[in-house]
Amino acid sequence: MLGALLPFVLVVVPGVPGGVVQSFPRDLVPRSTVGLAATAAYPRFGGLRGDNVTAQLGLDFQRMLRLNGTLFVAARDHIYAFDLGQDKRVLYPERQHLTWETRDRESCAMRGKLQDGCHNYIRVLVPRDARTLFACGTNAFNPVCRSYEARSLLQEGEEVSGQARCPFDARQSNVALFADGSLYSATVADFQASDAVIYRSLGARSPPLRTLKYSSRWLQEPHFVQALPYGPYIYFFFREIAVELGAPGKVAVARVARVCRNDRGGSPRVLERRWTSFLKARLQCAVPGDAVFYFDVLEAVTLPHALHGRPAVLALFGTQPNSIPGSAVCAFYLADVERAFEGHFAEPRGAAGAWPPVPEERVPRPRPGCCAGMGPAAAVVTSGDFPDETLAFAKEHPLLHGAVAPAGGRPLFTRTGTRLTQLAVDVGAGPRGNHTVLFLGAEDGRVLKVLA
Repeated sequence: MLGALLPFVLVVVPGVPGGVVQSFPRDLVPRSTVGLAATAAYPRFGGLRGDNVTAQLGLDFQRMLRLNGTLFVAARDHIYAFDLGQDKRVLYPERQHLTWETRDRESCAMRGKLQDGCHNYIRVLVPRDARTLFACGTNAFNPVCRSYEARSLLQEGEEVSGQARCPFDARQSNVALFADGSLYSATVADFQASDAVIYRSLGARSPPLRTLKYSSRWLQEPHFVQALPYGPYIYFFFREIAVELGAPGKVAVARVARVCRNDRGGSPRVLERRWTSFLKARLQCAVPGDAVFYFDVLEAVTLPHALHGRPAVLALFGTQPNSIPGSAVCAFYLADVERAFEGHFAEPRGAAGAWPPVPEERVPRPRPGCCAGMGPAAAVVTSGDFPDETLAFAKEHPLLHGAVAPAGGRPLFTRTGTRLTQLAVDVGAGPRGNHTVLFLGAEDGRVLKVLA
């Protein structure tokens, strides 16, 4: 629960000399540690007065959004608004909060669901425009969405379905954002969580589009982590079960996928009402050496920041669930991510489960996955005008060969024996504003502050 007070660990990380070949790095000793008792003086929020459900089940924060000097916190059955300019000794939404409870709790329990799940867990909280918030809740496993005026938190308009915009269960992953007037969401679109989807909807000028349904080549048990706009694309960061490794059992890998903002779907023959530009590549975060040690389980990704003067994202990775616990932070230049999408396509070949690169002479032109009206597809008016050969290739070859390497070729920080799950970054820390500080949340309740 994010609302709980956590012990605080401060770790200062020295730089690694260039060109030095190292084995797996040892964990660094904390420069200083602050225990739980020392945090008693910090302001805390324990829920609304008289809210017995929160007192019993806890706050269960789901999403946080900072907008115009206000911190909006989406939780179970509530959205709280904290004025960031208020007295620093007080942490309470004196006037601004809304209660959004489900009306379907009884029938939810009759369907065999546990009472704790039969609430409205608000899983989507994003700005629709400068004055409007868009929120979606699980609504006792029947997701719905609403719009609210940001200042007053008064509802605007009618509810709309939350299907493919919000998960049915609070434990299922999802990401969402508005871009160009449309909602881009990634979650599961059915009650059984068998239909994973990246979906665009609610746009007045852009038609609804989604990923191919029940295709393991497109999405295989994904866990969505982040979505962000960059250039003419929307990027999605997630982890999923690899189809290309041929390893026994389920092996998770980190992915970055992208779609074109101007994608309008395919022709009536191929990829109609489906993305024509969907491509995905692997993100690699590993400790180099004679035996490379991989961190493949993507946990968190920041928004873009300037790293050495170049746009980059920082990402938190963990080890496979059945291996030794460990975590790492890697940075990825967005230029390197873009370059990966110009690489070779991958396809299955042979009985051994190998996915070699597709020879360039077999790739149709215009190149599958590119945006209509741009670059190699400058002569194509809309995505529906791509040749059927290009669309058919895009349908069967969403995966690119190879992987995106991290900036500097190695992690910025590693930790063993602990699984880290949350990441925040301050790129303007220190008295001169020229230091980068990572804040890392661990499964065991600790917070690490790392000078990178």
